[in-house]
Amino acid sequence: MKLSRTLLLSLPAIAICFASTASAADLTAEFDAKHKDCLERIAVDNDLAYEEAMIWQDEGGGRRAKHCVAMALYALGHEDEAASRLDALAIASDGGTKLMRADFYAEAANFWLVAGEADRAYKSASDGLKLRKDHVDLRIARARAYAILGRYDYAETDLTSVLVFTPDNADALRYRADAKMKQGRLAEAKIDIERALRADPTEVETALLRGQINEAIRLDALPKSSAETP
Repeated sequence: MKLSRTLLLSLPAIAICFASTASAADLTAEFDAKHKDCLERIAVDNDLAYEEAMIWQDEGGGRRAKHCVAMALYALGHEDEAASRLDALAIASDGGTKLMRADFYAEAANFWLVAGEADRAYKSASDGLKLRKDHVDLRIARARAYAILGRYDYAETDLTSVLVFTPDNADALRYRADAKMKQGRLAEAKIDIERALRADPTEVETALLRGQINEAIRLDALPKSSAETP
């Protein structure tokens, strides 16, 4: 079964994250390579990757094996179980450095969002931000959870924080444009969505949101009697 979920395979970043905290160089290099192979196998055969990751976990593969189990579960469509395992890994004794744990929380928050669990996504993201306040992915995940929960003002605050760290972050600009549109601040939403398109002209979701914002601006400019339907 081939993997269709592009969220999974940010492999270079994951590999660097694990490799950077090596204590026994040879063993760490071996485990890092096995972890990378495990993640790559998910893209080829989800079921086999899950089975092999479970065996590795039972044999003492530690956080790398646990992480691969969670990612395989996500690829198999078990987003809630994958998110729960990542939350558990973030507080486990072998969860690694603060940055690693924050990364696990970020993945968990995004998986909870895919599962439609905004409250749980909010908690995962908030717990992660207690470890790393400058974690961009956690800020964006929490903002998305806030937006789903109707707290567009809080979502905007988190996204503005992201843009302090990464001013041309196309995702943050798009989500902030949406939050501003939902609050009726159409001119500001228009500025953000145009910035998002300049940062990443290929993103379809950004183009679609720009269309929605432009239509909202057009309708807002009509005389009230013209905008109303009979």
